[in-house]
Amino acid sequence: MLFKRNRIWWYGFQFRGRRIQESSHCTSKHKAQQLEAKRKVDLIEGRAGIRRAPVPRFEDAVQQFLEWSRCKHRPKTHELHKMNCKTLSRYFAAKWLDQITLEMVDQFRFMRLREERKNANDGSTVSHATVNRALATLRLIFHRVELMSPTRKEMFFKEEGQTRVVSVEEELAYLREASPLLRDIATIILQTGMRPEEVFRMEIRNINLAQRRIFNPFGKTKAAQRTISMTTEVCDILCRRLKQAKGRFVFCSPARPGQPAQPDRAIQSVRKAHDAAVRRAGIRDHFRLYDLRHTYATRAAQAGVDLLTLAALLGHTTVQMTSRYVHPTDQHKVEAARKLEEYNAEIRFKLAGAVSGSLQNPLQ
Repeated sequence: MLFKRNRIWWYGFQFRGRRIQESSHCTSKHKAQQLEAKRKVDLIEGRAGIRRAPVPRFEDAVQQFLEWSRCKHRPKTHELHKMNCKTLSRYFAAKWLDQITLEMVDQFRFMRLREERKNANDGSTVSHATVNRALATLRLIFHRVELMSPTRKEMFFKEEGQTRVVSVEEELAYLREASPLLRDIATIILQTGMRPEEVFRMEIRNINLAQRRIFNPFGKTKAAQRTISMTTEVCDILCRRLKQAKGRFVFCSPARPGQPAQPDRAIQSVRKAHDAAVRRAGIRDHFRLYDLRHTYATRAAQAGVDLLTLAALLGHTTVQMTSRYVHPTDQHKVEAARKLEEYNAEIRFKLAGAVSGSLQNPLQ
């Protein structure tokens, strides 16, 4: 059935006991009829052909998807999907899956971009990467129930690199404003290149103060399982922390108000403390805790550490991955230009000397 609303044609029909009523977004009745026919085909056709099972509601599909994800994915990946599902539910919770259209998804991604970043006090909004992760989760939800996803490849935003190198001045200001716990964690990342979660989950049994080594037993790849050397400052921090430790982790989760301490549970996040320290330090260009790892890699490369060794230190499988972590600063580029200028002047001087010597001794 077709009907008009403010010059726009709408269509309505029954599908498996449910009333489907949607706008065609066009003023042509013929075009609206075509869109209605296409919508009916899309409803009964899925990626695997004709569907006989009833299409679930979004919240039911999310519950099934998260149960599958808990068994299939790594804990960190599962938590990411769980967080994305919570965001998606704010937009699609009341919908049946086959009611979610391309237009709805397109509207979702632009509305999401205008939302303020969680716990942000600088007015910054959600990034393209965050929206893309939610779209990827939405696509997986549809694939799990064998329905054609309303997301398309062209809907994903082009992601711009968000990593940056922290300057020495910013580092000193940040550490000065950081809490003792955050200062120790940030210093370890800056001087070892460990991932934040690797520091959070550092166990006492994997620390060898005598040999000044840290063993990391877990990670996404085999290369992430590595032995890391300590600097003197990191060794002093861990020596102090080990004397205070009461459980298996160096940085155990602090006790919540009204609850007993949990010495055998690793700390999960320091994001609030990190954001507060950045704000108090007066750093305008916000950086993530993970950017301290990029800072370590860049400084190590500037100090002359070769990429192969740096890849082993960072726990990377390939040198190509390591090269993405090295971000030459403007000062480093100026220094490189100065070195090239000095080298060119040196070889020209030697060449001029050789030419002059041959002119003075033509018989040689």
